[in-house]
Amino acid sequence: MVARTIGALAYGLGGLLALHFVFLWLLAERASIAAVAVALIGLALVLPPLRGVLAGRAVIGSARLRGAACIALLVLATVWLERADRYEIERGQTAFKGMTILTGLADHSPIEDGVVLVDASGRIAAVGTRANTPIPAGYRVIELRGKTLLPGLINAHGHLILPGRDRTDGAASTPGIAPPPWLADLILGLLETYPGRRLALWQMANNASRALRAGVTTLRGLGDPNFYDVELREQVVRGKRRGPRLLVAGPLLCVTGGHAHQIGHVFDGPDEGRRAVRNSLFHGVDTIKIASTGGVSDAKRIGEAGELQMTPEEIAAVVDEAHRKRVLVSAHAESREGVLEALRAGVDIIEHGAELDAEAIALFADNPESLRGYSTLHPTLSVLVSVGEPADALRDDPRRYVIAVNGARIKKAMITGYRQAVAAGVHIGVGTDAGIVDHASVWKEWVQMVEIGGLSNAEVIHTGTLATAQSIGIAEITGSIEVGKFADLLVVDGNPLTDLSTLSKPYLVVAAGALVPLD
Repeated sequence: MVARTIGALAYGLGGLLALHFVFLWLLAERASIAAVAVALIGLALVLPPLRGVLAGRAVIGSARLRGAACIALLVLATVWLERADRYEIERGQTAFKGMTILTGLADHSPIEDGVVLVDASGRIAAVGTRANTPIPAGYRVIELRGKTLLPGLINAHGHLILPGRDRTDGAASTPGIAPPPWLADLILGLLETYPGRRLALWQMANNASRALRAGVTTLRGLGDPNFYDVELREQVVRGKRRGPRLLVAGPLLCVTGGHAHQIGHVFDGPDEGRRAVRNSLFHGVDTIKIASTGGVSDAKRIGEAGELQMTPEEIAAVVDEAHRKRVLVSAHAESREGVLEALRAGVDIIEHGAELDAEAIALFADNPESLRGYSTLHPTLSVLVSVGEPADALRDDPRRYVIAVNGARIKKAMITGYRQAVAAGVHIGVGTDAGIVDHASVWKEWVQMVEIGGLSNAEVIHTGTLATAQSIGIAEITGSIEVGKFADLLVVDGNPLTDLSTLSKPYLVVAAGALVPLD
C-alpha cells in the first residue's frame, strides 16, 4: 500500500512537471529543441510503468527508478528551456551611411548623405557627412541611401498589461469600459497566481516587443499590477525578453474608490501616500504615477471623469517623498482644477490635461515645487480617437452612455488644453496611453499633434524625441543623434519632414546599438 502510494505521488509529481513544461514551452519565444527532446525521453521512461499504476498494481523498484529519472529529466528540461529562452544582445562597431539624418535637435537642419558611427558599447561615436566622417577599418557598414534616420520613438505613457486596440481607420467609437468589480477582482486574483504571473509577463513582453518593432526604443509604463513591469524591465536588460528601454511606475497610486483603483495601490491620507511611494521605490520603480482625478473608463456617473479625488495634501506628500529620492511624479489629471492642484503640489508631468488658466500656464513654465523647476504636459491625443459623440443608441446601455458622455467632455477639454499649451510654449512630450490604444501607433500621436495643435513635422519630430526624453529625465542618454548617447535609431523610407506616415513601416530599428529583427 505504501509503495503504491509513493508511486502514485511520484507519477503525480511527474505529471505536474510535464504540464508545467508544456505551459512554459507554449509561452516561450525561443523554444529549445534539446529541452523538448529531454522532456520526451523522460516521459517515455514512465509510460509502461504508468499503465501498471493505473491498473492498481504496486510499483516495483525499476519502475520507481524510471519515475525518479523522469522527474529529474523534466526538471532538467525545464531549466534548459528557461535558459534557452533568451536573446543574445549583439552589438558591434557599425557604420550607417548614405541617409538623411534628422538629429531630433530643435531648429537643426537635416544632414544629407550622412554617416553615423556606433561603437561596440552601443553608443554613438560620430555623426557627420560621408565627406567629413571617415569610417574606420573594422566597422560593419550598412548602406542606407534614400532612407531617413532619426532618433528612436519615445512613448512616455503606456500600460503594458493592456492589449491595446488598433484603430487604423481613425473612426470614433465608444471608449473602452472597465470590467465590473467582480470580474476585475477575479482577474486580479488570477494574476497573483503563478500561471497568472507568467501569462501577464508573456502578454507584457509581447506588447513591449511589438512597440520596439514599431520603432519605440524607450517606453514608460505608467500603471501595471504587481510590479510585473519592474520584472519585465529586468528581463529586457538581461536579454530574456526583447523590448525597448523601459521606465516603469509599478501600480499607480490612487485613493479609495478612485480612478484605476482596480489595478492601483490604494492609499488615503498624506502619511499613507508617503508609505505608498516608499513601497514603490523599494520595489525598484523608475517613476511615480498618481491618479489625482477621476477617469473615463471606470466612471460610474456623468461628471466623475476629471472630478477631484486626491486632496492637495495627499498629492503634496507623494510629490515630496518622491522628490526626496530625485524621482519624477506624473499625474493623471483631466480637469482644470485637477491640473491646478497637481501643479501647485509640484507634479512634474501632467498626463492628459484639460483647459488651462493663466496660473496653470505660469506653473508649467516656472514651478518651484517641481523637481526641475518646470512641469510638462503629455496630452495623449491618441485616446481621443476612441471618444465619439454619445449616440442615442447608447442610452439603452446606461454605463456605456455615462462613459461616452464623460469621454466627449474630456476630449473637448484635452484638445483645448493642448492648444493652449502649444500657444504658450509649454514643454510638451509624447505619450499615447498605449494599452488603451495600439502599442505600435506612436507615430499616430505625432499626426494628431500636428493636426490639432498646428505643429510642423519638424517640430513634432523634436517633440517626440529629444523633448520627450527631457520630459522624462533621460535626455543625457537618448532622444537625439549626438555623440555619446545610445544609438537608439529608427530608419524609414521617405522623409518624415513631409510625410509622417513613413514612420508606420520602419526599415530598420536599432536599440542601444543592437539591430532589432522586424519580422
